Amino acid sequence: MKSTAGSFRWFCGALSCFAVVLASCGNSGTSVANAPASNVGSAVEATSTTASPTTTIKVYAPTAFHQTDVLLAERVKTAGLAGGMVRLGRADGSIIHEKSIGSIKGSTALSVASSTKWITAAVLMTFVDGGVIGLDDDISKWLPEFASDKPSISARQLLDHTSGVRDNSCQGGGMSLAACVKAIASSARQFPAGSKFSYGNSDFLVIGRLIEVLGQSDFATLAKQRITGPLQMDATTWPGAPSMANSAFGIRVTVDDYGKFLNMLLHRGLVNGTKVLSESAVAMVVSNQVAAYDTTKDFSVGITKIPRYGLGCWPDVVDGFGATIVVSGSGGMGFYPWVDYSTNTWGIIGVQDERGAQLAVPASQKVELEARAAIAR
Repeated sequence: MKSTAGSFRWFCGALSCFAVVLASCGNSGTSVANAPASNVGSAVEATSTTASPTTTIKVYAPTAFHQTDVLLAERVKTAGLAGGMVRLGRADGSIIHEKSIGSIKGSTALSVASSTKWITAAVLMTFVDGGVIGLDDDISKWLPEFASDKPSISARQLLDHTSGVRDNSCQGGGMSLAACVKAIASSARQFPAGSKFSYGNSDFLVIGRLIEVLGQSDFATLAKQRITGPLQMDATTWPGAPSMANSAFGIRVTVDDYGKFLNMLLHRGLVNGTKVLSESAVAMVVSNQVAAYDTTKDFSVGITKIPRYGLGCWPDVVDGFGATIVVSGSGGMGFYPWVDYSTNTWGIIGVQDERGAQLAVPASQKVELEARAAIAR
């Protein structure tokens, strides 16, 4: 994709992030993703030019996403699904391409498993933005049931799966979030906090309960007040709410709604001029937090083939400096949302595949890779 615009690169340390603008050759200008949508046409690039800046809009051939659609159809058929969907969007809110198969539409509510985690992480980051909690604060200040943990557990370690918290059977439901987290706190740790990486679900149940204490309300209400409400994700629900909302893998969401969340991340926290998250919060969420750990033997890393993890999401692609270029929030039922900062686009493979993560995630990832390649070609 050609563009005369500069681009942001985030550099994140343990405590903070900052952005610098990478200037490209030629005149500075507006990025492709912020330009108005164009009609589908020939495989050329239409350029509208004023004196300055210059905006370049990529126009795709009618067949540009043919292989993406073929792979989606194969993915749905092979898994025996009722349907599936791919949607690709620009930062201006326009749709580059979409294909719906069978019963899955943009308005279809889907159980998306661990794609929940990305949204839960964003909810917690609103409290970080507000100065209520720091990512590296000891959580026992708010959750005294963790007071005996030595070393102490931080919010960051829960969000990036380095807390040592072990998955607990209570995460399957039938117990309030508060009670489940007390059971998690009283169970043995896998390892001392901060010593290893191990992807799991109970970390994010603890985050959900932490959010409840910080916000003095139930998790689902706070998620709506702080993230899904401002983004007008009106079809998003939390089964089991108010007391048993599952903040690790329990959200039900539509492609329409999740696309609004991705668009916010693409705009680095801004939606229609309103700040939902700070730019530094978004940078922290999407940046690799576990570079110091050997993640290669982790079960979930073996599924995604992504050895990096952010806060509730996977940095799929990074540049030579370690800055995130593509980030995703895949779930074990094959729902695969991503943001591509190199092309200023986002996308979703919308399926509900209950064959297990080992089959569902790679099958969707195959479609996602082709879709991203088609956008970049």
